[in-house]
Amino acid sequence: MKIRIAFVNDIPKIVEVAAATWHTTYKTIISQEQIDFMYENMYTQAAILEQMQNGHTFLLYFDNDETLGFVSYLIREDGGMYIPKLYVKPNTQGKGVGKALIDAVVKIAQKNKLQFLELNVNRKNPAMYFYKKIGFELYEKVDIAYGKFWLNDYVLRKKIVV
Repeated sequence: MKIRIAFVNDIPKIVEVAAATWHTTYKTIISQEQIDFMYENMYTQAAILEQMQNGHTFLLYFDNDETLGFVSYLIREDGGMYIPKLYVKPNTQGKGVGKALIDAVVKIAQKNKLQFLELNVNRKNPAMYFYKKIGFELYEKVDIAYGKFWLNDYVLRKKIVV
């Protein structure tokens, strides 16, 4: 097991994990049209590159040479760290990959003396149970316009203990 920062030449590895998880995760939650629209805007190589250029840091989780998951984060000026993405290949979910990625982000937040982690999760996404299990709590309920669609999310926070 190895976790490291992703570089531009790692973008295909991020896209590979996103392709393996995105459609499977959301097929019972949102419409196919919304899945395709959001994927195109967030998970193509060009979209990931743009996110990196705009301050998103990606961490990759490897087992031997296989990329099993990734997380991205942004350090904010309000004392928090935002996690826009956490994806683990479906065949390895439940085996500690997501928790290890969150633990790595927590260590970075502690080093930066941040107060909390924050993320959004679709209100119908079963990942909500995973986040609660690892210490995230409901902060607020939001509905966000995204193109012609709506993101019906919970905002979750986890306090950082230094």
